[in-house]
Amino acid sequence: MLHAQKFEIPAEKFPFFEIIEWKGQGAILLNRDPSFNLKQVHMTLVSNDGTSTWNQSFNPAVKEFYFIAEDGGKYAYFLNDLTIKDGKISFNQLNIAGNIKTHSTSVLSILKRLGNFLPDDLTVTDIVTTERALVYMLTHMDKSTNKKTTIALTITHHNLVAYAAIVAENNIASSKAEDQVSWYVAGEEGESILYAARIHSGKDAGWVIKQFSPKGEYEKDMAVKSAGLSFAAHERTGFGRRGSALLKINEPKEQGTLLYSKGSYYVGGLEVSGTSANLVTYVYKNAAWVKMASSPVSGYNAKKTPAIGFFPLLEGIGWYVGTTAGGEGHFHSFTSEKGIVSGKVAQQLDNPSRLLTAEFPGQFVSALPTRWLVFDTAQLPSSGAVTFEYVNK
Repeated sequence: MLHAQKFEIPAEKFPFFEIIEWKGQGAILLNRDPSFNLKQVHMTLVSNDGTSTWNQSFNPAVKEFYFIAEDGGKYAYFLNDLTIKDGKISFNQLNIAGNIKTHSTSVLSILKRLGNFLPDDLTVTDIVTTERALVYMLTHMDKSTNKKTTIALTITHHNLVAYAAIVAENNIASSKAEDQVSWYVAGEEGESILYAARIHSGKDAGWVIKQFSPKGEYEKDMAVKSAGLSFAAHERTGFGRRGSALLKINEPKEQGTLLYSKGSYYVGGLEVSGTSANLVTYVYKNAAWVKMASSPVSGYNAKKTPAIGFFPLLEGIGWYVGTTAGGEGHFHSFTSEKGIVSGKVAQQLDNPSRLLTAEFPGQFVSALPTRWLVFDTAQLPSSGAVTFEYVNK
């Protein structure tokens, strides 16, 4: 059996200009009219067969669009905008069979049911795909009352119906620790979505979690204490193909970022020793935090607060560490104590599998079940055929 195999994807009508990974599905080559006289974008999925798995196209409403996807998800989205425009959310939805749905959802009425919330007064802090829904995290600031309202707006994948729920209301002028928080999508429990916020002090120091259904129905509250952890301060930021990464949203005053995956809680943060730091992940077992994996951080500067972002992968947790030296990718496997440092990565990561290996530096890699799909991005843009390579793991 060959250890490596090269193959070509033939030229399309227009030049290939970009490659993005839909983790768990493969690599998507994009081609379009470079003059933009034609808006249509054509896609070619490259995966296991040495040929294109499917070809599809969609018509974005704008020149620049935004790809949102999670590892192992059955749906991905090409958003026309990262904010709510004219009271609507518009996108092209892609499923794993290569089918496209173009859709525009008006959210005015569902926001009105929650209160006097106008789309123009809302700030989008994140956009995440979950098992059953596309989730928009929104905040509303009422300056007259100092009230910050966090809203989760969900659009279910199968029928593209929108729902909305108030996750929390906080008084930003309050001195209470439970009001100095910012909520985010921490993970999923079955079909349910978990929203978390970090409480920094007092007897409840740790994370409060609220669980909602994909239709915005409140289910329950939980709490996880941070006792036993000692992390340096960091900013929580977006990473991967999530709205918070594309928007470059940073939330200050964090000390460890909590997430939930495969039935367990995990927390990652920086542990400092002298002038150096390690990124460390802990897993919550038997009401205590147990160290899972660790990796050294390059360019750590104690005088500069770093930014940390996470992107859940089927194999483990992908981490982003932003320091004065730039953005660095880390991967902490569920099955190994030694973390992988993949080096310099973009916060808006087009290639999540890049985190899984330090091999093939500078190249696009997609993790397939038994081998790597490798692509030299120096080939783009290309009006002709492009070459891929399979390399056995």
